[in-house]
Amino acid sequence: MRGTPGVPPLDEQTLARLGAAIVSSIMQLSRAPRVLVGRDTRESGPWIVQQLLRGLTNGGAEVTDGGLMSTPAVAFLTKEGGFDAGVVVSASHNPFQDNGIKIFTRDGRKADREFEVRLTELTAGDTRTLPVSEVATLEPRGLLEQYLAHTCQILEGVCLPADFRLAIDCANGANSGIAPVAFRRLGLDLHVIHDSPDGRNINLHCGSTHPEALAQVVVGERCDLGAAFDGDGDRVVFVDHDGAVVDGDAVLLIAARWLAASGRLAHDAVVATVMSNMGLERALWADGISLYRCPVGDRFVAAEMEKRGLALGGEQSGHVIVADHLPTGDGLATALLIVRALVESGRSLRDLAVDLRPSPQVLLNVRVSRRTPLGDLPAVRALVDAAEQRLADEGRVLVRYSGTEPLLRIMLEGPDSVVIQQMADGIAAQVRADLGEPGG
Repeated sequence: MRGTPGVPPLDEQTLARLGAAIVSSIMQLSRAPRVLVGRDTRESGPWIVQQLLRGLTNGGAEVTDGGLMSTPAVAFLTKEGGFDAGVVVSASHNPFQDNGIKIFTRDGRKADREFEVRLTELTAGDTRTLPVSEVATLEPRGLLEQYLAHTCQILEGVCLPADFRLAIDCANGANSGIAPVAFRRLGLDLHVIHDSPDGRNINLHCGSTHPEALAQVVVGERCDLGAAFDGDGDRVVFVDHDGAVVDGDAVLLIAARWLAASGRLAHDAVVATVMSNMGLERALWADGISLYRCPVGDRFVAAEMEKRGLALGGEQSGHVIVADHLPTGDGLATALLIVRALVESGRSLRDLAVDLRPSPQVLLNVRVSRRTPLGDLPAVRALVDAAEQRLADEGRVLVRYSGTEPLLRIMLEGPDSVVIQQMADGIAAQVRADLGEPGG
């Protein structure tokens, strides 16, 4: 659930009713449900949390308000702390004006679609006006320390060179008070930027969607590695020692090889989404590692991993899931894993990913006024079909609506960058004509 605070579904009564619906969905007769709530640094976060707490406590839950917490911290602590559900108030990489809600089940997994549908039905069917009153919550004593201790174990037994330099960009988000603590505890020579949230600067020209500033720091301070987190801390994008951005495909390749070398890559296979480049598939195949694809979204990655019993999965955008750590993405854990891979190999990030030779890829985002099924847009469908026929086995065409924004995403991959750019531009122009957004 995402939107504008104060506007349905993020208005006062809907949020309170959602809190009550969460309790109804996890109610156990033997005791009051225990719920952990955390949030990122957006200025609307405390207000949204208060509305949720009204519904949660009115429904009979015992609530721990964790305050500022990354999404993976809430997921881990929900599982390890014996909570029946975890709730995160965040809109991830979106600007501060947006906010949203993520829900985790007692095993630390994102709630599935069925659970969300049930919550929607319960919320819609609740016509009560829940009272505005003081809400009592439990103190989150030692919770973040549990998460930090567990996550830092990724570097357990590793002798870190005294001269290893790391730069991190905390996106003025939830990791601002977490990631620097972890890396300093490990004794790294650390350079930190964008760790001073003011409620409005989360993701503002910084973090995983804007790694340019981090790249300058990495080069200027002669760092070995840079890591840029997103607002809620569940994804990370890396910068190598020369300031070049390295995406999630390269990270998956490095992580897969590291896990395989230690005998921990279950079934010698990895899960990635339809957005991952064909170059990743070729590089993994050369190492005898299979790649299974799923729809875009870390929820789908996690579900496919669970279905196949796999240890590793992720997205090109920077979500990486390592199953024996947590069944959801964790930017801090991924960064620690990459640091370990660099230190143990004695190689640079660029060297570790040198075998990844991406096919030319074009990605266009077209703003749309409505989500007309693509099958009902014959001119667009004809262009997509023509592109698929021309590329055949040498490329891919993916056209889909964004799950969180009014955008149609157009991705083409193939051997000739000029050809796929022309085809992508043609599809985009037709989408603008059909869906009435000529300026998109």
